[in-house]
Amino acid sequence: MLVVLVVMMLGGVSTLRSIDTSSILSGNLAFKRDSVNRTTVGMNAAFKAMQSKDFTDGLLANCVPTSPDCAGVVAKWVAMNYSPRLLETDGNGIPLVLKDKTTFDAKFSTIKPNKADGTLEGGNETRFIIERMCSDYGPSDEKKCSVSDRYERGGSYRQDKPGSISLPLYRITIRSDGVRNTQTYVQATVTTRVK
Repeated sequence: MLVVLVVMMLGGVSTLRSIDTSSILSGNLAFKRDSVNRTTVGMNAAFKAMQSKDFTDGLLANCVPTSPDCAGVVAKWVAMNYSPRLLETDGNGIPLVLKDKTTFDAKFSTIKPNKADGTLEGGNETRFIIERMCSDYGPSDEKKCSVSDRYERGGSYRQDKPGSISLPLYRITIRSDGVRNTQTYVQATVTTRVK
């Protein structure tokens, strides 16, 4: 009788532990899903920056930081969380500057959605960086940049005739930090629209 009682007690403890583990896992998955959903805040902010007048300015896109004509352009790049060339990345393609919160926050801006009472909404912070997929500064071309297919201005299908252009590609990387140390990285490759 005593042996049966001990076996029942061990069975009850193991059942309790499995229920506790599954509830912790489902809670962690919910936090992770929320963190992924919060990356849309960073994507929207990146799209907004890419639609700004400063971003679409030809001087800004083709500037070389050492050129005297480009004074003040670097400050505009930083204000938009933009880099006109690819940054150093880890093995997964995540820019190293984005992986270190302190370094990123010292240079670029962070999105911290706040509630009406001034507290951080859900404990989430979102950071993003826009990189032009080029190996160097200056005008984009097919030799040093990843570019889209050639399109005629205003057209929607590929063209290989005079007057068609290829647009530089941009990599947007978003980092979302949430509760329980959830950390999510999302990347998208986009291009600008020709008017």
